[in-house]
Amino acid sequence: MSFFTENTLEKRLARVDAAIALTQGDRVPFAPKVGMAYAQAAGIDRYEALSDARLLKPGVEAFLQRYECDIFWGGSSYPSPVLETLGTTAIRWPGATCGLPLDQGFQIVDETYMEEEEYDEFLRDPSHFFLTKVFPRRHKKLAGLAKASFQDVVEFGHYASMAVFADPEVRQALLTLMFAGEQAAAWQRSGAVLREAALACQTPLGSLAGQNAPYDMLADNIRGFLNVPMDIFEIPDKVKAAIDVMTDFALKNVRRMKEFGSKYCFIPLHGGTDDFMSNDTYREFYWPSLRRVMEEIIACGMIPYVFCEGKYDSRLEILGEVPRGKVIYMFEQVDIARAKAVLGNTACICGNLPTALLLYGKPAEVADETKRLLDACAPGGGFLMDCSIVLDHYKEENMDAWFDTTLQYGKY
Repeated sequence: MSFFTENTLEKRLARVDAAIALTQGDRVPFAPKVGMAYAQAAGIDRYEALSDARLLKPGVEAFLQRYECDIFWGGSSYPSPVLETLGTTAIRWPGATCGLPLDQGFQIVDETYMEEEEYDEFLRDPSHFFLTKVFPRRHKKLAGLAKASFQDVVEFGHYASMAVFADPEVRQALLTLMFAGEQAAAWQRSGAVLREAALACQTPLGSLAGQNAPYDMLADNIRGFLNVPMDIFEIPDKVKAAIDVMTDFALKNVRRMKEFGSKYCFIPLHGGTDDFMSNDTYREFYWPSLRRVMEEIIACGMIPYVFCEGKYDSRLEILGEVPRGKVIYMFEQVDIARAKAVLGNTACICGNLPTALLLYGKPAEVADETKRLLDACAPGGGFLMDCSIVLDHYKEENMDAWFDTTLQYGKY
């Protein structure tokens, strides 16, 4: 707190900008990716936080005033009222509906929403496939959409096709979408409340929007996380065609994000870890579309904030194939000294301090690990102090040690 009155928004912006530009500011920025830790700081459980994100505001204020982060992470969450309304099966969340404890986080369920024999149908008309196949399969209360058709535009057939909207199940699905839309809009407004609180604490805003890698759009959301790696060997051309469709969607999403005024675009990488595919497969199926999306983000005046989840030691040279000083790579598990050596002249890096250490370690251990990261990565700039995965819980004495050590030993 001794720094709070002089650690202004402008100084923090300049500090982070220097790191992105691969130069030295006044010190290493402190930029932990915070999730439901704000709920802990607010004294509420995650069920309450997911029900109404505005309840996180006291926690945002308390956390940012105590730790003076140089970037504000809005807290990773899904709006449970929207999930309840839709009857979502793709996510499990705390509370009676899914039977998870009230202070447990959400869980992503890997399901198949497109069978192998449906690739051709998807490729012929992706939007129609989403409306009539994926949405009804992901959300129980949208089952009626499976009866609808939006493809009959000829003569009498066009008007006859409207009859399906008299079907009670179809009408219920449409009403469900309308109600879910109102709740989603309220969720977006609650995010604005938290961002205003962060700015009042002199904390620069992080990403206001995100975009998945096209491969992950296919694997995470449609075909299944475990199916696509097998499809790559059995039907590689169809996988590539589907990734091309997802790339087109992603590029359009990025161009819309430009209107939000976000400085960053967050990209979590799920399926490209060392454990999931070889470098040859990564170069053929994962990297080209991801790089295309990153290039579009840069062209739109934003900075790709890329979270390399899992192990990423074998990908470092590939990740260096981007414009200099335009990208941030955060890592979960990597040889961070080697990452600095390989990427230090190309991209800003961060992450890798074990989040588990902040939860279960001792202050002295946290301080030692922080110093190790600073010794390896701070020289020359281009480094943000960050943890390995999203911070949902923490021990105050460990957070204190992390923050204080970063400020004390991270000066240039």
